[in-house]
Amino acid sequence: MITLLKSEDRRHVRSGVHDTWMTFDPENRLDPLRRGFHALTSLNEENPAPEMGLYPHAPEDVEIITYVREGSLVHQDNSGTFGHLEAGEFQHTSARGGVRHRALNDSIIYTAHVFQSCITSGIGEGASVQEQKRFPIADREGILRLVVSPDGRQASLRIDQDVRMYSSVLLDGHHLIHELGRGRGAWLQIVKGRIVLRGHELRAGDGAALDDETSVSFTAREPAEILLFDLA
Repeated sequence: MITLLKSEDRRHVRSGVHDTWMTFDPENRLDPLRRGFHALTSLNEENPAPEMGLYPHAPEDVEIITYVREGSLVHQDNSGTFGHLEAGEFQHTSARGGVRHRALNDSIIYTAHVFQSCITSGIGEGASVQEQKRFPIADREGILRLVVSPDGRQASLRIDQDVRMYSSVLLDGHHLIHELGRGRGAWLQIVKGRIVLRGHELRAGDGAALDDETSVSFTAREPAEILLFDLA
């Protein structure tokens, strides 16, 4: 089963010149996806204005994945950790045991373009951790590049949950297939461009939930970029 979520159907929150588009709207009680999809509890696309912070995540134990597509962020938490994220970098933060994580647009001039997702923490009791890596476009072009996994394989970021996240930059005509294990779901988010998924045309900002499917199969109809979550 494929459930589509069009870009314009996301919740749009504007604070001054800071825009946030929320894939899952916890305030919409009529939305069957308001609590998220499988282990994916939030997926926000944000354009923070200069020196503005990202939309805060819920105060609970979660695994946070941040992807800076354009611009740069400065991040800090109440444990004293401080650092920077540049365009093309992905960051995993395990916000556990009362740790609160905050990220701000590091520029005083330019708006940033950021995707931030929250995933339910696993059953482990590990301490809060933070890790970031750059995945150049050349390493993501035409393939599903693993960027997050539970075992850190292929130099991906390690997460305490049975979730795998992929990033791909596509040229017109590129066709990709990702096999899904029994009982798993997938969320496909279109970052840029246009793709076709099983006869459905999806554009930037659109998303699709796949349940009880054996694979995710899609084709780029123009230069595109996607994020794919393989979820327990």
